[in-house]
Amino acid sequence: MLFFPLHRLAAAAALAAAIVPAAQAQAPYVPVTKQYGDFVVTNNRHDALVTLTFRQHGYWPGGAREVVEVRPLAATREGQPMLLAFTKGYTGQGTILIGVQNGEPLMRPVSPLRRDDMVRTERDPEWGVPQPDRPEVLLFARDGRALDTRTGELLWFDVAGGVTGDYAPAMLVSVSPDGRRGAYLTNALTKVGIIVATRDDGVAGVLALPPDTYQRWLKPLSQAASAQAGAAIKARQGRTDSNRIRRELELAWFGQQFQWKQGKGGWQVTGLGLASAPPEGKQP
Repeated sequence: MLFFPLHRLAAAAALAAAIVPAAQAQAPYVPVTKQYGDFVVTNNRHDALVTLTFRQHGYWPGGAREVVEVRPLAATREGQPMLLAFTKGYTGQGTILIGVQNGEPLMRPVSPLRRDDMVRTERDPEWGVPQPDRPEVLLFARDGRALDTRTGELLWFDVAGGVTGDYAPAMLVSVSPDGRRGAYLTNALTKVGIIVATRDDGVAGVLALPPDTYQRWLKPLSQAASAQAGAAIKARQGRTDSNRIRRELELAWFGQQFQWKQGKGGWQVTGLGLASAPPEGKQP
């Protein structure tokens, strides 16, 4: 049996303990990659941005150099999954839809960057709000459009007047089960109503809501949104865009109070004991 002095054993143990971390520190870092068909998204731990390639070639959608995040959809084009991405910076486009056409990836803007308030938009990217009764449909209320994530189709409807922006007089709040009609919540000087618009043939239904709708329902939502944004600003964390919070609260309220119902004249909106109907002079 061999015997070693205790001080030599201690020195050997210390040397071994020093070698193990050193070997671990020298192990190469492998970036995290996610593959969606022929698209590959790479995330480096030292960079908040991701890189996107298609068939081993770098892809900068719309020339955007700063891609923050990429999300796959259920929809496909030419056998390739469609993607929803957010791009920022002065070359950024905001939220975009990416699909393959004729073997090449093409992008389409869904929710453009707010150039007058770019920092706030970049801090809180717009990914759409799932429609309560149809979560596969994402509502982009500020932009007056919706995205069907199963088909990859962007939806907007034939309604007169402004439907985009923070203070649009009509806000898209729901899409019918067949995807052919959209419901808009109108709010002009506290006179609230609903318009049902078709894809390409104008308004198919109207519904005037009770005179107290604003005071009873919408004003408290607006106040709650302002309070929530104010608290986030004071705490220096969380969502601070009161208009966006208000829109999302109104979308949730509409989903709780109203439903689509199939009638002789097509899909109409019902709720609060009322139902939309074709406008006067227009046959269903």
